[in-house]
Amino acid sequence: MVRWYPPPLGTFKLNFDGSSKSSSAAAGIIIRNNEGISISACTFNLGQTQAFMAEDIALHKGLQEARRLQIDNLLIEGDNLLIINAVKGVWSTPWKISNIISDIKHLLNLFTTWDIKHIFREANSAADWIANVGHLIVGNMYIDPTNSQRLATILCNDYSGVTLVRRGS
Repeated sequence: MVRWYPPPLGTFKLNFDGSSKSSSAAAGIIIRNNEGISISACTFNLGQTQAFMAEDIALHKGLQEARRLQIDNLLIEGDNLLIINAVKGVWSTPWKISNIISDIKHLLNLFTTWDIKHIFREANSAADWIANVGHLIVGNMYIDPTNSQRLATILCNDYSGVTLVRRGS
């Protein structure tokens, strides 16, 4: 069983995800406070690219958004182990994403405190849903959870501690 956990008081949480379908890729980010309230949610249509590229672009855009919001303390979660471990320096960075990973590391140094961890996709359902919306738009779009019943339900379930069965890899 897996679930989303809110960040501690004074810290914000960034969840990010990338999505790749036959001819398009998209990225989604959501930043929430310790009460699980969305501070910012945005989707980006990326055109045609690979899934792992969409993931690292999502993280990069999420960090840029957190800086724009003047967030100092940030927890970061994503379901792509390659990206997480490349940022942590645990794994070698694939050459295709080395420049953006370098930019991500630079952005991270601008935060007072930060941590990044891998989570299962079931605990990342808000960012996943937001990323998938990106396939339906052109460009970028901020998403207001009060205008989306599906996203509002996901956020409510996350904050309420609803657990989900792990579907496997």
